[in-house]
Amino acid sequence: MNQQQWQSHVRAYEKSSQSKRAYTRKHSLNYSQFLYWYRKLSEQTSVSDTPDFVPVDIKPSVASAGNLGILEFPNGIKLVINSPVLLAQIPGLMDL
Repeated sequence: MNQQQWQSHVRAYEKSSQSKRAYTRKHSLNYSQFLYWYRKLSEQTSVSDTPDFVPVDIKPSVASAGNLGILEFPNGIKLVINSPVLLAQIPGLMDL
């Protein structure tokens, strides 16, 4: 069976209300091979569905010695900017 055929089965399984085991039995598929292709095709889909850019909030720095600003990402990570050189490069990075 080729990739396109496995892709059809994976799509059909996702639309069904069956377990993977039940789906493979009903369609006479090898369970291990189905799991392999399900993972492989799911990874390809999730990577292509990932957006290229994520929004970033640029907030003024709270009065901290030496901090010029803080970039706060949606996942909670904060990048503290304390270098005028880095601060000057940020606008150029936004145009990538």
